[in-house]
Amino acid sequence: AVPLRPLAMRRALANLLENAWRHGAPPVRLRTGTGQGVAWVEVLDHGPGIAPGQAEALKQPFRRADSARSGAGGAGLGLAIVERIVHQHGGQLALLASPQGGLRARITLPLAPPA
Repeated sequence: AVPLRPLAMRRALANLLENAWRHGAPPVRLRTGTGQGVAWVEVLDHGPGIAPGQAEALKQPFRRADSARSGAGGAGLGLAIVERIVHQHGGQLALLASPQGGLRARITLPLAPPA
């Protein structure tokens, strides 16, 4: 079990999926898993990815990657919103290179302690 606010987590996942479709390239995949006291959700795409060292800056409000400035909509708030929601749940957001190319956005959340 993962204690969470369903509507907030739905918004976080919707933002990550929208970013993958808008700024990445198909196929876009959603993966889940558990291990070492956490549950994780990943959104993977096959787009250009992000430049090394750019991940933390992109989590700030109104920040967009250079490749996202090609006329695609959005104000640069999506990842900041995801980061805030994930932190409110005691988790972490990581933006990583995907092994197949593209971006892997990973939300990690603590599992509920056993009853």
